Amino acid sequence: MGKRTRNKRKTGKRGQRGRDSALGHVPSFTPTIKFPHKFRFVNGTNNGSFTITRANLLNMVAYAYNTTNTYRLFEAIRLKRVEVFANPTALGSAPITISVEWLGGYGPSTIVSDETMGVSPAHIRTTPPPASSDQWWCMSGQNESDDLFTLFLGGTGCVVDVTCDVRVVEVEAPTSGDSGTGLTLGQMYGSYLDGISSGKLNPIGFTVIP
Repeated sequence: MGKRTRNKRKTGKRGQRGRDSALGHVPSFTPTIKFPHKFRFVNGTNNGSFTITRANLLNMVAYAYNTTNTYRLFEAIRLKRVEVFANPTALGSAPITISVEWLGGYGPSTIVSDETMGVSPAHIRTTPPPASSDQWWCMSGQNESDDLFTLFLGGTGCVVDVTCDVRVVEVEAPTSGDSGTGLTLGQMYGSYLDGISSGKLNPIGFTVIP
């Protein structure tokens, strides 16, 4: 019997034992619906500073359960990255400044900034500082008023991308989101990144809560 034949028989026996043991044990299963997602917002003609809280992230997406009230789609959300883009100004105009200041506890208050230059846009891509509470999960009902970061958008037409890990509500009782008027029962709505009371950073890809 050749060496190749003996090796093939050994491999076949090991494979069969693996299949037999697999049949006797159901693989573990995680029913939690969790996934990463990038949310996009634009400031239109609204420049200035905007402080974003944990509640703002949790309220980004909601569904209407009557004509005025919503429930949050996400029970928990974790901030992974913030990216900001600003278009260059007209030639001869002052440059546009954009910045992100991280505000979480247990880490340094860090500012990341950029400016347009000539025909080159400004661009920031930043993640929460190591060990900062900005890296923690935002949970419904827990420290929702905590400030996460402040955006400074020095010009119009800026784009803000917020990348997060999100966890959909499952067995938990739903948490109320932002309220509006004339909502359609069951429809999904997006809210402003800076909160509905401020209403300056508009979500892209969603009907905004009216």
